[in-house]
Amino acid sequence: MSPTATTPPVLTSVQIPCCVCGTMILPNAANQCPTCLAQEFNLTERLQRGPAGQKHIVIHQCRNCRRFARTPTRYEFAEHESPELLSICLKHIPALNQHDLQLVDASWIWTEPHCMRLKVRLTVRTELLSVVVQQRVMVELHVQFQMCPECNRDFTNRTWHALVQVRQVRNDSKKGLAALEMALAKNKTIRQHVLKVDTKKNGFDFYFLSNTHAQTFTNFLQRVAAMRIQRTTKMVSADNHSNTANMKTTFMAQMVPLCRDDLVLIHRKAAGSKLAGSLAIVTKVSSTIQFVGASPKRTHVSDSMMELSADQYYKTEKHYQMLQAGHRLVRFVVLDVELCDEQAPSGQLYEGPHSGVEKYALADVTVARESDFGVNDEMFACVTHLGHWIAAGDVVLGYDLVNSVGTDDWEMQEQLHGGFTLPDVVLVKKAPRNKETAAVGVDEQEGQKRMTKKRERRKRYKEGRKQKELEETAGRMGFFDDINEEQVDEEGEDVDADFEAELANDPELAAELLNLERDLAQLDDGDVVAEGEDNQLVEEDNQDS
Repeated sequence: MSPTATTPPVLTSVQIPCCVCGTMILPNAANQCPTCLAQEFNLTERLQRGPAGQKHIVIHQCRNCRRFARTPTRYEFAEHESPELLSICLKHIPALNQHDLQLVDASWIWTEPHCMRLKVRLTVRTELLSVVVQQRVMVELHVQFQMCPECNRDFTNRTWHALVQVRQVRNDSKKGLAALEMALAKNKTIRQHVLKVDTKKNGFDFYFLSNTHAQTFTNFLQRVAAMRIQRTTKMVSADNHSNTANMKTTFMAQMVPLCRDDLVLIHRKAAGSKLAGSLAIVTKVSSTIQFVGASPKRTHVSDSMMELSADQYYKTEKHYQMLQAGHRLVRFVVLDVELCDEQAPSGQLYEGPHSGVEKYALADVTVARESDFGVNDEMFACVTHLGHWIAAGDVVLGYDLVNSVGTDDWEMQEQLHGGFTLPDVVLVKKAPRNKETAAVGVDEQEGQKRMTKKRERRKRYKEGRKQKELEETAGRMGFFDDINEEQVDEEGEDVDADFEAELANDPELAAELLNLERDLAQLDDGDVVAEGEDNQLVEEDNQDS
């Protein structure tokens, strides 16, 4: 006989009635349905409890800027009953950070904007006695005013923690500081973290809130000018219980005291210098210093050029002696030009990087003082690097070493190589074509008279001019936008006469400053137009109302 087929038994779960409402449910530890169980376990008190067992949940808002605190140090803008504010409120409910609670939904309950209360309706899910329970709970948050860190600095004199001191120890030229002002005026992102700026003798002081901002600022300065950065830290206060200290850091940014067109004596003991034991002209100052020989040998012009970093300069600072500055340039008339390289095409002048002509070329030049025309027939012959810049009949600026004081000094001759012959004239650059704007070299007696007048003005108007100089300098760098130009003192117009003469002899720097002033003027005009449009809109609204 074949075995009879048997059907498998059907397994059914055992259900029991809820002990409260009688609804058939699966057995659980409470023997209650989720609805009855949720009525016994209320999650409102748990969600309403603040941190550290406080009865209320507090959210801080800055009274000044009206921002809400997401963290104790981070405040954010959020509209009333907006999704951004809802996100901030959920961060302040400690119960939601526990792993046994799951947030299902969140929405706003309308409240009066000035009642200092925020109400949120939350739908949460949790597990109680092996039963999944879901409840809808109303949570109320109390809004309290607390000043944010940014606004707090405004009411505490903007306490600083880092100071950047920029100095260029030089009294006869402002080219280095002017280039620094230009770079800061063009870069708004670098200026945004500066709390305060003060003008000091030979430089500026910049104050910052943190060392990070000051370090970023010094890195920017090193790309603009050749300088040495020294960092010092001072402890202001300390807390032995929490093992913390309040530190203030000072960055000393010392700019190299050399400017473009300076005549420098490089001692023969200068290690690693290609132009050691000779005279050199500073052709460019940026992150590095570029030199060219003042009386080069008749080889190739690259043999007479040298580049020096700030660190290399300060390691052998005593071997670089400045002899003449840009305000002592004298005008010479070119009588004859003959290139040292016979194979080079003659008659071609450098007109830019795309002209196909090298910027510098050595040439034998014969010149005469412009002031000697009609007086005497004295002429000078020299070797210069301006072979592709000048032609017969042009006017050049240079240094007259024949009538200069100190060039025949015995100590100076000791620092030169035996094979180096001191030239009578050192040509620096081609003079501007517009003779009316080109300043004649400043005579030594005129310079002494001008310095005497400066000392007298400093004694009489020291305090008043100091504040004016601070406002004007900060305004040029872009820190102050509300400078009143009508308050400029007419008696102080002659104080910068030397710098104006240098600008007349340096058309490149003068053009950069002029373009900067035009850009700032256009920005001011745009602000005025925008302000006029806003006023017009306000008047139209008033008329409509």
